[in-house]
Amino acid sequence: MNEATKPCDHAGCNCQIPISRDFCSESCRMASESQNVGGACECGHAACQQRT
Repeated sequence: MNEATKPCDHAGCNCQIPISRDFCSESCRMASESQNVGGACECGHAACQQRT
């Protein structure tokens, strides 16, 4: 059975994550906490690297 997913809580991130988590990476958690809005996501996951 596949776990349900939701978007990462960091506004600039395009990753889908399990609903039990808030962020896909430490990078997104730190960016969200520092309210670093704008710019490219730096999580390094394929979903974000493919965005242009």
